[in-house]
Amino acid sequence: MKNGALFIKAAVLFCFMAGCSFMNEQQEISKPATLIQRQLVSEGQDLKNRLLIIATGDMSGVYYSLGQRLSNMFEKYNGAVSGTQVTHASIENTELVSRHRAEIGFTSVDVLDLPETDKSKLRALTALYSNYVQIVTTKQNDIDSLEDLVGKRINVGTTGSGTRLMAERILLETDLPHDQLNLSYLSFSQSAEALQNGTIDAAFFSSGIPNNEIAFISRQTELSFIPIPKDIIEHLQEQYGVYTANEIPSDTYKGMKKSVQTISIKNVLVTYDEMSDQHAYNLVKTLYEHLPELQHTHPAASDISIEEATKQVPLEFHSGAMKYFSEQGIIENQ
Repeated sequence: MKNGALFIKAAVLFCFMAGCSFMNEQQEISKPATLIQRQLVSEGQDLKNRLLIIATGDMSGVYYSLGQRLSNMFEKYNGAVSGTQVTHASIENTELVSRHRAEIGFTSVDVLDLPETDKSKLRALTALYSNYVQIVTTKQNDIDSLEDLVGKRINVGTTGSGTRLMAERILLETDLPHDQLNLSYLSFSQSAEALQNGTIDAAFFSSGIPNNEIAFISRQTELSFIPIPKDIIEHLQEQYGVYTANEIPSDTYKGMKKSVQTISIKNVLVTYDEMSDQHAYNLVKTLYEHLPELQHTHPAASDISIEEATKQVPLEFHSGAMKYFSEQGIIENQ
């Protein structure tokens, strides 16, 4: 095991020195990288031979697949030494970026106003697609509403995830006796497996649609989706101001008979405040000049558009990103 770890670290060092890219599926890979990370991103006028870590999420989630594609794009078009980091997603990603342990992170915008999020150290690069809250159960559990969750085993997502944040906010809006909710904190892949084998009764997913894990189990197990009541949606909108009433379309997953009422949350790509203007400019330029490549990675990315790039994001944008958007006529020249 120790020899394997040494091999991985040696491979990363070789990649950096040789100018190649790597795809990081182990969090420890980013730790030696951060020792040289800061000096790399603050120097020079382009991304060539710059180390670029992208904080993503669960390997089965949309963040991860899009992060891998972005990593490949930054290498292909900018010569960046780039890799992805598996994380618990939104909350953890903002922490990693603000502490310079990652250059870029995916996050949902509701995370940005949490007390633990240091917005002063973060800057937005661009708005992305929306996450949809998907509350999933199996037909055999006979769960049709949030009220039916009393006494049930419910997964609300991992610590540090936007899924857990959203699940807890929704459950707090209900009249359910919280001491009668049996909660677990599993990843997307663990949650899907637990639904299939019956060790949990329902699970919250907050992700782009379709979620890969839900899509997979829907082809093997008959699923049901629990709607979010209108009054809860409206109260969450009033309280936080970042949620949108939406629907999961009826053709999203196998076996769905009708659309499901839910809420969606905009995602944003963030970096830290000290990233150079030219570096941030090139990142955003590469993303939008080659957007079809990103959109082919997952259907959720089809909602990414430059016209919406600066909307619904409660965070100051990086000046390098704003320069690019000004050149494209998206905002007035600064």
